[in-house]
Amino acid sequence: MKNKKTNDPFETQGWALEVITDPYQVIAHCFNLDDIAGYRCTIRQVLLSAGSSKVHRKSDPATVLRQFKAITSVILAAKELCHLKKSTELKIADKQLMEKRLYAKPYSICPEWDYMPRLLNTTEYKNPYLVFRRLLKCHDVPKWRALMDEIIDYAFASYADKCDLNLLALFLHFTKLMEAAHLIDVREITHLGGYLKPGIVLQANP
Repeated sequence: MKNKKTNDPFETQGWALEVITDPYQVIAHCFNLDDIAGYRCTIRQVLLSAGSSKVHRKSDPATVLRQFKAITSVILAAKELCHLKKSTELKIADKQLMEKRLYAKPYSICPEWDYMPRLLNTTEYKNPYLVFRRLLKCHDVPKWRALMDEIIDYAFASYADKCDLNLLALFLHFTKLMEAAHLIDVREITHLGGYLKPGIVLQANP
């Protein structure tokens, strides 16, 4: 028996307050919710809390839950893009790797350093879709979903038992996922909800 298709394939209703059916628009709305620096900070702080007996108090629980729902949606979007065999390997010289247009949005208000990937290697930087494929090769979506539920459970509870999750590995996986999605958002996605994103200028046809 085939599974019934959902009307919210990327589970965006819970955080974007609308159903988004395009995987690229999932990524665009994700970074409209918060920027890469915000996700990187949340992932780090929540995982640190998960490894501690102290309850996570550094950010509002509703904000954390909303961001983790957005990350789940990105994983679902990544699965779809992998299914479509998307790839955008850049043919660029090493001296071009640090050009701002490759990793930061036009007219960015955050410091340039906040937008730069911290964990991607050169190959992943040139082709961020590799990160998606490697993430899903490591675990399937149900397993990632279960791990995220465990992380939230540990972070917001004062368990005496020590968390047995590999928090460093999870930090690397989730941060690399969001850094890869951020690069795709910067390089490939020009519209957000049907409107041209701020700072984007489309060249007129000759």
